[in-house]
Amino acid sequence: KLFDKARMETIKARRRVIKTQPPERYASLLASRAQAVGTPPEKLEASIKALIGLPYPPAVWESVLLPGRVENYRGELLDTLLGSGKYFWRIGPDGLSFHAYGDIDWDADLSETGAGPDGNAIKDGGEKRVFDALKKRGASFAQRLVDLTDGESPYEALLSMAENGRVTADSFMPVRQLLSREKYDVAPVHRRVKARVMTITAGRWELTRPLKPLTVEQQLERLFDRFIIVCRETVQGVLDWPAALNILRVWEFTGRVRRGYFIEGLSGMQYIRDREFAGVTAALEEPDGRLVWLPAVDPAQPWGKSLAHLPGRSFINVPGTTVALVSGVPAAVLERQGRTLRVFVAAALPGALKAFANAFNYRRLFPQSSRITVKDYPKDAEEALVRAGFTREMQDYVLYRSISNPKDF
Repeated sequence: KLFDKARMETIKARRRVIKTQPPERYASLLASRAQAVGTPPEKLEASIKALIGLPYPPAVWESVLLPGRVENYRGELLDTLLGSGKYFWRIGPDGLSFHAYGDIDWDADLSETGAGPDGNAIKDGGEKRVFDALKKRGASFAQRLVDLTDGESPYEALLSMAENGRVTADSFMPVRQLLSREKYDVAPVHRRVKARVMTITAGRWELTRPLKPLTVEQQLERLFDRFIIVCRETVQGVLDWPAALNILRVWEFTGRVRRGYFIEGLSGMQYIRDREFAGVTAALEEPDGRLVWLPAVDPAQPWGKSLAHLPGRSFINVPGTTVALVSGVPAAVLERQGRTLRVFVAAALPGALKAFANAFNYRRLFPQSSRITVKDYPKDAEEALVRAGFTREMQDYVLYRSISNPKDF
């Protein structure tokens, strides 16, 4: 009885020292964590690790998510990382996701893998022969599969199986080819041949193997890595909250996590890992005050997801929207691929637009566009647009990218 009483008093004392912070402090903390420190390859690996297991449409990865987290992003960086054997991509019903090789269930029975994530069994023909060869031989270069497609290139068979989630490659080139398939279908013959050669020589292909099921404890650790604070809102769509709560209560008794009402607007039961408690609470009390542009769909942008939008500052979390956060507070948003500018904090607009112009110039935002045309904007934003480098064309303001080759970085 004495021991139980001492334990409960200790837990109560640990909870009493916690100060509740406004929601923008949490948004600022997540945004700062999204901007990793290091060289572009190091930032890319940190980004893939932070986004591991999250499915997004294939086109979003290299047009929004990775450039938004990695300055000077280039496709070669991702190809090099995938070629190192640490991570791989797979396409499923919900989209494309990255996973660590350590998450593969190597002991899983492959006898039923002929039915891919689309639920349809693989048909007889070139695809079936390529599939059976990969199952027998393991990871193989595409050149070894030519004799299985009646002397024709295995290009179409491999791309079709990749699109259906049956195979993956140690390069992202096949995904790029899938996204550009319609464009290449009407391209000149020499461009189509070049595209096929690039895919065939893109590295090794292998079957998409099943993943090991993660325990509740492992999923909680990944949620702590991604969201720092685990509560009902941050586990939504990943874990059943009552099941997670059973584990978290035990972890609090053993000193592994700290419970408290850390952030206003989130559910009352919130948890932080004990080893991160001092650093996280200090960061929440003293936000760095930086201005950060983030794609609205990035999980490090919590407004409209785990945090309810502030009054009068709502926006839709879609790939064509990017948000300027000042100390975690939404100051401005560019929507519809930059066509619409909405301003929430007028005093922060000049600095926000200059920061946007710099990020756009170096392909961190809207990297696949050569210019941004703002058609809808507040009248009092015109001067800030001009000072940030936008030029007036008719009734629009246009920003051209001054660096055309990303290798110039």
